[in-house]
Amino acid sequence: MKHFKPVKTDRVYEKVLDQLKDAILTGRFKTGEKLPSERELCEEFQVSRGVIREAIRALELRGFVLIRQGPAGGAYVTDLSFNQVGNAFLDLFKTNKLSMKDIAQVRMHIEPEVARLAAEHFHPSQMDMLLELEREEHVDFVSDEDRIDRLTRVHKALAKMCGNPFFEAIVRSMLMLTAEVVLKVASNHDLLHGPGEHARVIHAVISQDAEGAAREMREHLRQFSQNLIEMEKIYRQQYSQE
Repeated sequence: MKHFKPVKTDRVYEKVLDQLKDAILTGRFKTGEKLPSERELCEEFQVSRGVIREAIRALELRGFVLIRQGPAGGAYVTDLSFNQVGNAFLDLFKTNKLSMKDIAQVRMHIEPEVARLAAEHFHPSQMDMLLELEREEHVDFVSDEDRIDRLTRVHKALAKMCGNPFFEAIVRSMLMLTAEVVLKVASNHDLLHGPGEHARVIHAVISQDAEGAAREMREHLRQFSQNLIEMEKIYRQQYSQE
């Protein structure tokens, strides 16, 4: 059974790439499944092996497949996650096409709305989880990575609770980029916010005070945004020296 159509165009590999991506995104090839061999793809698309290899490499760079070597080697479909979006943001940031000022501005617009939606969708069964996240912020951190992980869990939880997967993808991607910058300058703890700064947001959500949750999140971000901009300056200096 054939999966693909032959392609005839000047930009052959892009057409091959588009069909392969569509096959993965529509579930014709599921997570963990191996794509057809290079020979089989050459026959179906009626293109050269070089074109197929270029398309497969592009899929790998975009996080759609993992290339395995050996007798059972080949291109295996990965479990797509929000990391694909985060990696794209990170690449743009590293090439100076995005700044922390840009990220802070977007967060100021999106995350208060996320908090508002989380409060509206709150269910009593989620209360213990949110209170546990609040408590975790006051436990001694074992490393800078642990510190950043625990101080961002509330943001991730609210993004998941808000009921909008696109908001969740954007929030997680921005947090991934923020973590990259913060880790680079983690020795300067004066620029990091401390534990407990999410308490008012958490309790507004639990109280289902939607407007209060949005207001508290906006205030939290306003206080931290300038620190992020200062951290970017240090990050750029250190990154340019590597």
